[in-house]
Parts: sequence; structure tokens; C-alpha cells
Amino acid sequence: MALTVRPLVLEGYGVRLEPLTAEHAAALYSIGQQVEDWRYMPRSEFTSLADTRCWLEEAQALAELGEQIGFAIRDQVSGCLAGSTRLLNIRPAHRSLEIGYTWLGRDFQRSHVNTAAKFCLLRHAFDSLQALRVELKCDRRNERSQRAIARLGATREGVFRKHMVVREGYVRDSVYFSIIDDDWPPIAQRLQRSLQQQSTRGR
Repeated sequence: MALTVRPLVLEGYGVRLEPLTAEHAAALYSIGQQVEDWRYMPRSEFTSLADTRCWLEEAQALAELGEQIGFAIRDQVSGCLAGSTRLLNIRPAHRSLEIGYTWLGRDFQRSHVNTAAKFCLLRHAFDSLQALRVELKCDRRNERSQRAIARLGATREGVFRKHMVVREGYVRDSVYFSIIDDDWPPIAQRLQRSLQQQSTRGR
């Protein structure tokens, strides 16, 4: 049974993931201008509202091709957009996909938002789409992301050396992690407990 991945709204533990549209442009531009936040991303920070709109159009084009599904992450407590994330490297016949291209505005970094968003996507992948494998990867230089992925419960599989030529011609090594369907039940329980505790403390 192949994966069928479509844009849809996902919600849970104080976050709402909305398929990217042009209506998100102004809010994402307002939080996406910090150079350091985009250091290890495929592109640099947003430089203008027009630049943000181009980024959104590219994301929508990839969604129409079925290659990636982009989401705006909304913090339901404040009602503000917190950042963006994507499902990518979708391989329907192999029931596999990747969660990545995640960035958050400064006010939402080191909060529950990243974990809650990842939980929404993982739950959708395994419980709704019946995925066998979810990949997560990051630049080897990005130790913070490596720690965050490991905290989710993902297994570090290794380093793809000289994996990608990225911004300014840098040849990066990529660290690969994965969660498979066999791993998911205990990971889901642990993440759910953690997010429930954070939600309780935040009241």
C-alpha cells in the first residue's frame, strides 16, 4: 500500500500546522529575517516580502508535484505564526518520507513548539499514512539540531560524507536519523507524556 500524502491541517498540543499559502507571507516574513536562524538552511533569511512570496510559491509548486508538503506552524496560545516545516523526500511506493526544512522565529525557539510540531507530523505519518520509515537529517555542523532530533527518540544512522553542495558552495556532511514503525509506539507515548506535562506547567 503506497503512501498518499496531501496538504491538510494538523493540530495538537498547542500548535496548528497549516498548508503554506500566500496568506502566510507577511507573518512569516516578520519572523524570518534573522541571519543566524537560517545558517544551516537550504537558503538564506527572508530579505523582503517579495522574497518571502517567492519562497512560498516555490513551496506550493513542489506540493502540487507531490514532492514536498510545506506547513506554517501556528502557536495556538498566542495565535501567531511560529515558523515553518515540511514533509519531503516522499517515496510513496516505499512508504517513507522525511521531516525537515524546519525553522522557528526567535520567540518560539527552545519552546514546546518544535516538539509539538514534530509530534503532529510523526503521528500523521505513522498513524494516518501508515509509513514504515520517517527520516530526519541535518548539517553535521548543526549540533543543536542533532541534539533535538535525538531527543525525539530517533536513531542516529550515520553520516553521509560530502552529501550536498549548499550555500556559497560549501560541501556539507549530512547526519541521518530515522524512526521506523516498530519504534513509534513507545516514542509516541513518551512524547505525548512530555507534551502533556509541558502543557500542564504552562497553565
